[in-house]
Amino acid sequence: MAAVLRAIRKESSQAALFSAAVAERLGLAGTDVECLEVLQDEGSLTVGRLAELTGLTTGSATRMIDRLEQAGYVRRVPDATDRRRVLVETIAGLEVKFGALHASIARAQMEVIDGYDDGQLRLLIDFLSRSGEVALAETVKMRAPSEAADAGGSFAAPVGAVTSGTLVFLSGAPLITVRGDPTLAELYRAKFAGPVPRMRVRGGVVTVAYPRFGWFDWRAQIAGQNVEASAHWRKDTGEITLNCAIPWSIELRGGVSQWSSDLRTVRLAAFELKGGASKFELLLPKPAGIVPIRVGGGMTRVSIERPSGTAMSLTIRGGASELIVDGKVYKGTGQLSIQTPGAESAVDRYDIEISGGANKMQIRAR
Repeated sequence: MAAVLRAIRKESSQAALFSAAVAERLGLAGTDVECLEVLQDEGSLTVGRLAELTGLTTGSATRMIDRLEQAGYVRRVPDATDRRRVLVETIAGLEVKFGALHASIARAQMEVIDGYDDGQLRLLIDFLSRSGEVALAETVKMRAPSEAADAGGSFAAPVGAVTSGTLVFLSGAPLITVRGDPTLAELYRAKFAGPVPRMRVRGGVVTVAYPRFGWFDWRAQIAGQNVEASAHWRKDTGEITLNCAIPWSIELRGGVSQWSSDLRTVRLAAFELKGGASKFELLLPKPAGIVPIRVGGGMTRVSIERPSGTAMSLTIRGGASELIVDGKVYKGTGQLSIQTPGAESAVDRYDIEISGGANKMQIRAR
C-alpha cells in the first residue's frame, strides 16, 4: 500500500510538471490549463460547476475564466435551454492546439496501456476514478482554510494580445496604492486587505468594484471642516501593480479615501479622479504626447509630482486654501490658470485640471 501511495505521488508530480510545461508554452498558469482540460472533457459548463470540478471557490473560478477569456481561450455564451444562465466554453480550434501539445505523451502512454488486458484496464479505470474523486475532495479541503484565513485576496491576469490597459474603479475605494513594475509579466497584479472588490478584465480594461458603503462619501468641506476619513479604515487597503510595457489610462469614478500612486515607470495615457479624496498623491512619468490629468471633487491634501523639465498647463477650479506650484505659494486662490514656459508648443506635456476645491495642494517638478 505504501508503494502504491508513493507511485501515486510520483505520477501526480510528473503530471503536474507536464501541465506546467504546457501552461508555460501557452503563457498561462497551471490551474488555467487544468480548467481548459476539464472544459474539453466535460463540454460547456457554468462557472459554479467548473468550480466544483476543479476544487476552486466560485470567486477563484470566475477570476480564472476572466483570465482565459482575456487570453482568448474561452468565451461566455447564453445557455440555449435557460437564457438566465451563462455557460463557459472553449473557443474553436483549441482542441487541435491542445492535441498537438499532448500528441507525444498520448502515444507514449498508449504504449504503456497496451501492455494490460481488459480486466486489468477495468481495474485501473475504477481505481483512477475513485482516486480522482478523493483528490478533488482533498483539494477543496486544503484550499478552504487558507482562503478563509486570507480575508484579502489576490488577483492577476495575463497580458495576452492586449496593447493598452485601462484601470477603472467603478465605485468608491478605501486606501489604494498603485505602481508600475517593469519586470511584471502579467497585465496587472492586485492584493487587497479588508473588503475584497470584484475585479473583471475585458479587452485590457481592468475594472474594480467595491461594495458601496456609507464611508465612501467623504466630499470635503473647504471651510475648514474636512474630516480625515481614512483614519476609520486604515486596514482596508488595496495594492495594484501595472505592467509597464503598455500604456495605461486610470479612472476613479467614485472617489477614494487615500490614493498613492508611483507611476514613474508607467506609460500613462490619461488619469481621471471623480468624487474627491482625503489624501491624493500622484508621481508622474515623462509624458508622451499631451496627457490629460483630471482631478475632481473636494480634497484635503493633493500632491502631484512630474519629472523636472516637463511642460505643464494647470487649471484650478474651486479654489484652494494653500496652493504651491513649483515653489510659488498662492493663498486662498479661486480659479487659476498656470503654464510652464513653452507649454503651448510642447509636443509632450501634462494638461492638469483640478476642480472641486482643496485645503492644501502642491504641484511640483521632480
